[in-house]
Amino acid sequence: MNPDDIKRAIHAEPFQSVMLRLSNGSQFEVRHPENILIGPRTTAILVGEAIQIIANVHVNQIEPLAAAG
Repeated sequence: MNPDDIKRAIHAEPFQSVMLRLSNGSQFEVRHPENILIGPRTTAILVGEAIQIIANVHVNQIEPLAAAG
């Protein structure tokens, strides 16, 4: 996915928690905009006390967390 698409979802006003779904079946919840750092090729997500680095090209879907259930 284009990093600008990820940024639009994260920086929407008002902020809404989202689920990032990846091509390998992994999924990551982003509950606060300070828990994610989006770069041109990779994105870092704070998961608990660990940081997960994902390739932006592997993000297949971004959806509101309320709908991700």
